[in-house]
Amino acid sequence: MTRSFPFLLREALINLRRHGLMTVAAVTTIGVALTLIGSFYLTFVQLRSMSRRTVDAFEMRVFCRPELTAETLKSTEKKLRALPGVAGVTYRSRDDAFADASKSLPIDTEGLPNLMPDTFVVKLRSAEQTAGIAAEIRSWMGEVENVDVPEEELKVVVRLAEFIRNLGLLGGGFLLLGALVVVVNTIRLSVFSRRREIQIMKIVGATPGFIRLPMLIEGLLHGVVGGILATLALAGLLHYTNTLTAAIPLLASYLEPVSLPKVAASLILGGGVLGAGGALLSVHRYLGR
Repeated sequence: MTRSFPFLLREALINLRRHGLMTVAAVTTIGVALTLIGSFYLTFVQLRSMSRRTVDAFEMRVFCRPELTAETLKSTEKKLRALPGVAGVTYRSRDDAFADASKSLPIDTEGLPNLMPDTFVVKLRSAEQTAGIAAEIRSWMGEVENVDVPEEELKVVVRLAEFIRNLGLLGGGFLLLGALVVVVNTIRLSVFSRRREIQIMKIVGATPGFIRLPMLIEGLLHGVVGGILATLALAGLLHYTNTLTAAIPLLASYLEPVSLPKVAASLILGGGVLGAGGALLSVHRYLGR
């Protein structure tokens, strides 16, 4: 079989040219299927990234009591940093808060009393820990005046993130299954058009492996070329989306960078497996007779 491999490879290439119409149909089908799967996956990745970074952007604001001394404020900050699940704490003095508020007000605030509290902005490692940490901080009655947590908004975003994840798994599974069915049927048509050729090879004594291998190589080549076409299509799509997001820096900060070489490798490898697997499933029907 090893010595026959160059011959079988040459035969596979000849068959690809000989059955040009079916070759184009198989390659196009695999290319379109992989483009759809790749587009769905990239969209899912970006939606998941946006939902995760939106959750990470939520902040908890801890408003301190006005009578706290500088020493007590430092002690409160240490306690906040020591809480499990806290990723970072930023102190904002009442003077800074008043200055920022004055800039946004349409009136002259000179001479007005500063009623702004000293504030700690707390970032959490996980959105699921928000309620527990907020309850713990609220129990510090002697130090904390109030804790501002956008709990309802956070719940909505967390539910949206879960929905996107479940939709991605379910939709991706159905899309992959549908692509497999379409590709297998397309390759089966190609094999069906050569059923007489397969029967003649069986009559003259060709082994199942000798018959199957050229078909396997053809399916593999179909898949690889289809993967290359899908890579080119997605590269164009990525270039277009990158051009759009470059004009919107805020949107770009929520998206996850995409490695085109990794995408290309996945599509070409996936196409090869899809094409070879479809060929094996299709030719098995005729070899079994």
